[in-house]
Amino acid sequence: MATILITGANRGIGFAIAQAICVSLPTSTVLLGCRHISLGEDAIRRLKMDGVTASLHTIPLDIESNASIATAAKFVGEKFGRLDILINNAIRLDPSRSTEADEIRRYSNSNFNNAVTSNNIVTRTFIPLLRKTAWPRVIMISSTRGSIQKTVNKELPATAVIDYCVVKAALNMLTVHLQAAEDASDEPRKITFWVANPGHCKTGFNGFKGPKDPLEGAEVVLRLLRSEKGDIAGGTFWEFEDGEFRTVPW
Repeated sequence: MATILITGANRGIGFAIAQAICVSLPTSTVLLGCRHISLGEDAIRRLKMDGVTASLHTIPLDIESNASIATAAKFVGEKFGRLDILINNAIRLDPSRSTEADEIRRYSNSNFNNAVTSNNIVTRTFIPLLRKTAWPRVIMISSTRGSIQKTVNKELPATAVIDYCVVKAALNMLTVHLQAAEDASDEPRKITFWVANPGHCKTGFNGFKGPKDPLEGAEVVLRLLRSEKGDIAGGTFWEFEDGEFRTVPW
C-alpha cells in the first residue's frame, strides 16, 4: 500500500489525479495537500460521494510557506512514517501583460518562486521520508509548454502567457538535475524523478478552455505509477495523448 501526497489536490488536475489514483489504485493512502484544510475536507467529501473507498487525508500545505511545508512533513512522518510518492502539482500563476519593468520583475519573481523554487523546497523537505520506502518516486506536473524543442519547432499553438512556459521549462530542468544528483549519489534507496504532462485540460486555471477532461489528463500519472521499478528511467518527461503513452522532448 503506497502513501501518496498530491499538492494542490482540492481542484483541477490535482483533484483528478487524486480521483484517478483512488479508483485505479484503491489500496493507496492518498494525502491531499491544500492551502486550507477546509478545501481538502471538501475535496474528500466529493470523492466519497463518488464512491471512493481509498484511505484519504487532508494536509494543510502552502507550498510558498517554509513553515507550512515543514509542518506538513512532520505530520506525514508522525502519522505514516514514510512517503512513497510525492506529486508536485500545485501552481499559482500571476499573469501580467504590463510593459513596466517593476511590474514584470514582480510578477516573474512571484511565478518562479511558486512554480519552481517552492517545488524544489517541498521535494527536498520530504526527501528524508521518501528515503524510508523501497522505491521512492517524485512526479513533477509540467506541460509541453515547457518543451524548448517543441517551441523551437513551432509545434505548439501561440502562447498566451510566456511566464507559464518559462517556469515549466525551469521545472523540467530542476527535475533533470535532481535525478542526476540522485544517480550520482551512494544512497541505497534512490529516488526516481519523472515529469508528467497532463495536456490541455478543462480547469479553472485556464478558464475551462481545454479540450481534455482532467481525468483524461491524470492518465499519464497512472501510467507512471503502475510501472514496475526499472521499467521507466528517471529524469524523463511523459504524456498520454491520442491513446499513446510517450515521451515528450525537452
